[in-house]
Amino acid sequence: MAKEKDSETHRIDDILRYVGEFGLWQKFLYFSSCFLVIVPSAIQIASLVFATGTPKFHCVTPNVTCEESKCCDNCTTYAFDKSFTSTVTEWNLICDKKNIAALVQSLFVAGMMAGSIFFGVISDFFGRRFCLFLCSALAPGVRFCGLFIIFYFPPLLCGCCYNRSVVGHYVYILELVGCSYRTLAGKVQDVFWVIGACITVMTAYLVRDWRQVLLIGSIPAGLFYLLWSVFPESLRWLVARSRLESAHAILMKYADKNSVTVDSETIMSMLEECKAASKRVASEVKRSPLNLVRTPRLRRRTVILCYNWLVLSMIFYGIMLYVPSLAGNMYLNIFLMFVSDLPHTPMAWIVFKRFGRRIPHCVFMMISGLSCLFVLLVPEDLKGLITALALIGRFFGSASFSNVYLYSSELYPTTIRNMALGTCSTFSRIGGMVVPFIIALAQLPGVSVTLPLVILGILTIIAALMSLWLPETLLSNMCETVQEIETSKENYGFIWMGKPRPPLISFPCNSAQDSNKANGENAHVLAENPDKSQKGRLSEEPEDQKETTPLTTAEDGSPESNI
Repeated sequence: MAKEKDSETHRIDDILRYVGEFGLWQKFLYFSSCFLVIVPSAIQIASLVFATGTPKFHCVTPNVTCEESKCCDNCTTYAFDKSFTSTVTEWNLICDKKNIAALVQSLFVAGMMAGSIFFGVISDFFGRRFCLFLCSALAPGVRFCGLFIIFYFPPLLCGCCYNRSVVGHYVYILELVGCSYRTLAGKVQDVFWVIGACITVMTAYLVRDWRQVLLIGSIPAGLFYLLWSVFPESLRWLVARSRLESAHAILMKYADKNSVTVDSETIMSMLEECKAASKRVASEVKRSPLNLVRTPRLRRRTVILCYNWLVLSMIFYGIMLYVPSLAGNMYLNIFLMFVSDLPHTPMAWIVFKRFGRRIPHCVFMMISGLSCLFVLLVPEDLKGLITALALIGRFFGSASFSNVYLYSSELYPTTIRNMALGTCSTFSRIGGMVVPFIIALAQLPGVSVTLPLVILGILTIIAALMSLWLPETLLSNMCETVQEIETSKENYGFIWMGKPRPPLISFPCNSAQDSNKANGENAHVLAENPDKSQKGRLSEEPEDQKETTPLTTAEDGSPESNI
């Protein structure tokens, strides 16, 4: 089955190589869709800070003194500073009402979880293109309604639409290009994410009212309809649905725009082969959620990875919601937080290629956690240093997310990989739903304002240490079945400049036999034949996995997603 699945994928990629993997027309579709989908989606998530964030406040009750942004037992009236308005300032959602504000923030993430299921079904049955346009239509309307009606339901629907727009677009652009450009396609779109987030910060700086920020942010999503007739349906979805004529027309247009001369009958013949292979795979693939915990190795990997995803999501959302409480200019802090996503992407990509997955992931998580814990050592008068530590923690936490998607994909066999990523992603949403309540603890009287950072730091360090019980996957072949996971050699060594090295200490989860083989014979083989091993590794590496943000939910693999 695995061999048929691989050959099926190669046939589709061969067609794209024949007509052009990333030609002129595909580039237009790619960059225009990124601008019209990713930028509005980034605006939507970034506006969450200004629409539901808590500005600094102080007690104005006579003869009562409280610390800034802290609740006091004897204080009955509080005043917010004039940095910005939000639902918190409008309905006074602080102190005894702080859980209401946290609930609104967590509902957005809950909507993302629900949207991955509901719109995932729509995407499989009605196509990627239809799903993208449906979400682009609903998101602005829901945000507009949120300006005038109760604020609980709109965040839930916004989360649904946001998640489906991002994930649906990610699937769409990966199915748009050939395998040689998948990593590029997945990485370049992150630039548009930063653009959208920075636009939101600048808009919020100029317009300090949360309703107007949401209203302005809902406009770009409607621009997607200007190119309704331009964007074609996903080629792979059309083949899986046996709509070969439509797929043939798209491929011929690719070739024409790319100035490539192709034979029409040859393309149709290749499409028919892909269709036949798709039906064989669909009839043979059998999945069960119990496979994730069926064997000892899979149980260990599932527990560790789910916890890591949960903590990484808490770092991402937690520090983003915590920024308004930090010292310094709030708008500058948020701007720097989003812009930092640009340099960490190439940095993480190089590090994970040169030094493997396991140790860099642990180191990045450890730096993130320690940065949050170091706030305990900072004197109260050095509030700017606390801000810097929080942003450093967020930077390395976000960089870890550029590894965890790929690392998780390599740790699971092909037969349950999509289901495993969907499970891990579910835990990340749970983390995003819980963290607003942790951030709200900073308002409690007698509690340090740095308590949320300390909690996040402790959880992150635990996740970093747990990740050491995962094997290294760089330069290792990906397993196809659950049985292969249990019989394959696990390497608990480390990678240095692309070459394997033996482990410095022995891990109890790694048997002596596996350790000797993985770091003795196997490491020797890898060192002797680096070119051959690397070639095999590159051919199997799941480069089409999202690697930058925690905002993307892995889709459980439908037959057409494996074409």
